[in-house]
Amino acid sequence: MLVSRRGFVGGVLAFGALGASRPAPRLTFGVMSDLHIGAKPDAVETVEKALRWFASKNVDAILCPGDIAHSGHIGEMEKFAAVWYKVFSGGRAADGRKVELMISTGNHDIGGWGGRWAKYTEEQLRAQCLCHGENLEKTWRRLFGQRWELIWRREVKGYTFIGSQWSSLNPPIEAYMKENAATLDADKPFFYCQHQHPKGTCHGTYAFGDDNGESVRALEAFPNAVAISGHSHCAISDERTVWQGAFTSIGAGCLHEGGMGFYYDNCTAHWHPSYRTKFMASMADPQSWGGDAKGGGCELVEVFDDHLVVHRQSIVFGRPIGPAWVVPLPARKDGPFDFAKRTAQRMAKSAVTQFAADAKITAKYCPNGHALEGVGHKGEPCIYVSFPRAKTVKGSRVFDYTVEACAEGLPPVTRKLIAAGFAYPEEDADIPGECLFSLKELPVDRQIRFAVTPRDCFGLTGRQLVGKWRL
Repeated sequence: MLVSRRGFVGGVLAFGALGASRPAPRLTFGVMSDLHIGAKPDAVETVEKALRWFASKNVDAILCPGDIAHSGHIGEMEKFAAVWYKVFSGGRAADGRKVELMISTGNHDIGGWGGRWAKYTEEQLRAQCLCHGENLEKTWRRLFGQRWELIWRREVKGYTFIGSQWSSLNPPIEAYMKENAATLDADKPFFYCQHQHPKGTCHGTYAFGDDNGESVRALEAFPNAVAISGHSHCAISDERTVWQGAFTSIGAGCLHEGGMGFYYDNCTAHWHPSYRTKFMASMADPQSWGGDAKGGGCELVEVFDDHLVVHRQSIVFGRPIGPAWVVPLPARKDGPFDFAKRTAQRMAKSAVTQFAADAKITAKYCPNGHALEGVGHKGEPCIYVSFPRAKTVKGSRVFDYTVEACAEGLPPVTRKLIAAGFAYPEEDADIPGECLFSLKELPVDRQIRFAVTPRDCFGLTGRQLVGKWRL
């Protein structure tokens, strides 16, 4: 752990260790992103569980960085409003306090996603499409009692929240921040909400779909700014969820799913269900096209004078995904959440995920195919490879694996797999790694050498697990 300039410890803190003797936070708010109501039958139930957890923590506000709806239907947003008022009747907590609801829309809310409204008639659009004509203004007023604004601003217990809507609506946030800079208290954090991650901040280069850098330019003059964003579906078990440089950037995760998210590594896609027809690769516990429904999570943010405490909660498992993060404020580039600094500290402490000493690779020939094969490979002869999960070492949790297979006389074939259960609480994440190799890639009449390399979120690799196999 590191000591900040203001004297407190910055790092991680277990939820259970937060005793009654500590000072009360100045502000507490919940964060839940990418709800995708309409995508799965239990989406509303999941949202209700999250809202009830927030209510149990006596939140002052709830922040939603987009994709409340899945297909931009007004009815999907109506379902969200109904469950919101079910938990917070009249927009208030059980003790009568107002709980502020703040939403920044995402691409699925606006309805352009997938071009799915292209063939609808004018009458159908007017009745169903949230982002058609005056529907947004009317729906926002009817459902939430709020005025629709491309850039909104709220004050909650003396703290400022600013949000911008999905980028296709072109909210000019850079100009807005310049015009309103003098109205922001430099001695307090303020919170900025949008759907896409500010470019090059939280989750680093792995995250899919960050913005064009406009929000970075808008916020880089404000070390007291805290950006909160979603869209990538990157898991909040990922230690790159919090980034600090010129400002603070926090990924909001995804309530709808987790486990894989849309992770990219130097433009090479990790395995994701949507790629099954392209790659002969699979993971444990596969779910529907959208990913692993059990990995969804949300966050609780407690605001103190000189730091934030960020709690991460699994909705399905009903417990913390990992220790709470203590984030110093204001941000500074040499602080405890600088990626390069954290990587160097891990290396110095030999804190790198490793396989257990007795871990072994198992390979099995499947002449009639395997149940984990995608639709493009059903029934295709293959080799099924499995191996135990790499162990967490001094906080270094396995993020992904590289599986290399090399048959005699042939070039190696490589798979990159996000660790199964990566988004889960540590207690629930002990799931083996699995992948498939086609016999077109690895003939069974030759000896094959398998090598599995575990890697953590910062790219640090543990020792290889190696095994040889022949049919």
